[in-house]
Amino acid sequence: MAIRRNMCSARTTGASVGLLLALLLLGGCSASRPMLADGVPGEEYLVGGGMMINWEAPTEGTAYLVEKTSGKIVETRSMKRGDVYDFSIGSAGQAVEFEKVFGVKLSEARLLLYFQPATAGRSGL
Repeated sequence: MAIRRNMCSARTTGASVGLLLALLLLGGCSASRPMLADGVPGEEYLVGGGMMINWEAPTEGTAYLVEKTSGKIVETRSMKRGDVYDFSIGSAGQAVEFEKVFGVKLSEARLLLYFQPATAGRSGL
C-alpha cells in the first residue's frame, strides 16, 4: 500500500513539474516580448520621469508610471496619439498618501514613465 501511494505521489509530482516546464517554455523570455517579469516595459520604452511629468504620446499605446525604488506600478493608462500624460504631486496631502501607498518617502522616490506602443505587442498570456 505504501509503495502504491509513493508511486502516485511521484507521478503527480512528475506531472506537476512537466506542466511547469511546459508553461515556462511557452511563456518564457524572448526578444519579441518587451515586458519584463515585473510587468514593466524594458528600458528601451523609458520616455521620462520625475515629480512633474507632461508627455505627449506619439502613437497609440500604454503608458506605465513606475516607482523605481519600490518596484511598484503607480498607474497604467491607455493612450492615443496626441494624448498628454500629466502627473504631479502638488500638495502635502498627496505626498503623504503617496508615501503610505508606496512605502517610499517622496524625497527618495524615483518615478519613471514608460510608453509601450501598441505595435510593440504585449507579453501576456
